Amino acid sequence: MVDHACHHVAAQHTVEFMKTHKTVTQLIHAAQSKQRCAYSTVPAEQLALQRRAKAGELTNTYKGSPSLYADTTYWLSLTPPERTMHIAKALGDAHPHWIFGGLTAATAYGFEHQWCLHQGSISIMTTGHGTQQRHSQLKRVYMPNAPSLAVREPTTGLLVTPPASTLIECARTYDFRFALPLFDSALAKGVSANDITQACSTMCVDYTPVFRLLRHANPRSENGGESLARGTMIEERFVVPDIQVPVQDPKNGAEYRVDFVWRLRNGRIVVAEYDGSRKYVDPSMTDNRSIHETVAKERERDSGLKRAGASEIVHLTYAEVYEKTPLNMKLLRAGIPQLDGTAENR
Repeated sequence: MVDHACHHVAAQHTVEFMKTHKTVTQLIHAAQSKQRCAYSTVPAEQLALQRRAKAGELTNTYKGSPSLYADTTYWLSLTPPERTMHIAKALGDAHPHWIFGGLTAATAYGFEHQWCLHQGSISIMTTGHGTQQRHSQLKRVYMPNAPSLAVREPTTGLLVTPPASTLIECARTYDFRFALPLFDSALAKGVSANDITQACSTMCVDYTPVFRLLRHANPRSENGGESLARGTMIEERFVVPDIQVPVQDPKNGAEYRVDFVWRLRNGRIVVAEYDGSRKYVDPSMTDNRSIHETVAKERERDSGLKRAGASEIVHLTYAEVYEKTPLNMKLLRAGIPQLDGTAENR
């Protein structure tokens, strides 16, 4: 009789475990189909998610309320911005009234930026002044008028701060050179400088970094890497170059668009090209050419630029830009002037 009872309990437990396992699998698949992380408010399912995370099958992507999870292999395949959006969309589903701002909103809008800015945290706006941070992954930013300004971003469905307010928050959060790509990209997407200055009038914050960014922002910047490079040059007090300058090879009529150009007082013309590492490994960037062919193409381009009048061509990588010192050394060797410490780069 006892053995029969024990067998019945064990069988029931097995059935419940299988049902829970099936439910968790469905939660994960449903979340992936919506490009967000999975969560549950059911205690048994929460425990099942935790167990599978401890086993390594799932990754606990957010340790707040609710805890969020994703299939580990799937999670590792995502870029940092995609991971931020997966977390934000799950939190938006769990907390429909949350208003996302800062880098989270900027990512939702598709503004260009460096992936290194993503540290696994999410920014939400709060109307409560001095609200304590509950944990490291949730950044609460005081914005008393957030509910009246919030808009629904159509691509992600998130409730976010308006583009101008988003940019102001990013300007206050990040160094100039990391905020400049966001401003360049936003202007290219149709956000106006007037939108941003008007938003400044409604927020009681220091606008100095915002106005500096507006002075240097340029929608003609081709991508976030080039914007970071230019921002670094400005931070390091180099004379600001012209960007995206059209050049024609006098020999064969080939047309090029140059990233950065300085026309120096001594008559020299110095060109700088930002070469992201993807240029050599991403088929979409190389037209499926081999690295050897890509390098040969670059040399051919350099020769054309010199025939068009370039005195010197400087190639900059992401690592050189990020580390600053290699960029400084290359530009100084090329003769690019720096402003003195008392001058503002204009």
